[in-house]
Amino acid sequence: MVIVSETVQKYLLDFIRKKELKPADKLPSERELVNMLEVSRSSIREALQTLSEQGIVEKRPGKGVYVKKNPFQNSGEITQTLMMLVDFTSSLHLLELRQGVEGEIAHLAAKRIEKADIQILEQSIIDLEVCIKMDAPIIVPDLVFHNTLARSTQNGIILQVYNSIAEFFKKVRIEMATEDDVHQALYYHKEILQAVKAGDSERSSKWMREHIEDVKQHYQKMLNRLR
Repeated sequence: MVIVSETVQKYLLDFIRKKELKPADKLPSERELVNMLEVSRSSIREALQTLSEQGIVEKRPGKGVYVKKNPFQNSGEITQTLMMLVDFTSSLHLLELRQGVEGEIAHLAAKRIEKADIQILEQSIIDLEVCIKMDAPIIVPDLVFHNTLARSTQNGIILQVYNSIAEFFKKVRIEMATEDDVHQALYYHKEILQAVKAGDSERSSKWMREHIEDVKQHYQKMLNRLR
């Protein structure tokens, strides 16, 4: 499964809500959204087209995309729209899968990681800190961190399985993008990195499982707010 435009639509609606954008306020460009969300431009365009047809945004050729109306004036309507866009049960199940898969990945990475990949992990944390300071999505440094750990297992089968489901994981990341507890994410990434650098497999796995459990709880809180 690829990242579908419905997930991007939810991100854009969340973005408008969180930033309290008003009519005539400009949204990020297609290129910026591609870079922030790590999705194809076609998915971005399809999402924007749908929101344009709904009268929520307005595409101005050569100028960009602007908010046309505040979709949160009728909170019941927008909540219903968000609920229709996301299969929340499926996403919670994906997080349960992540907890098992990535717990084992962290365990093996602590035994097998090489210096070059440690440097990539360290840089991803620096990039995550920059995103926090800029109030930007942490999707890209987060994906780099977790993908690097998967590669560091040096297990071709694990990497193949991980890559085959990575798009599913990315879907959940985008759904939560504006709801992330970014400081908690930074905290867990740092603890995981220290455990991996120390070669402590048990502690690496423990911190990873706690990290995903924290994400699950945060996702459930987001779901409860929408219901």
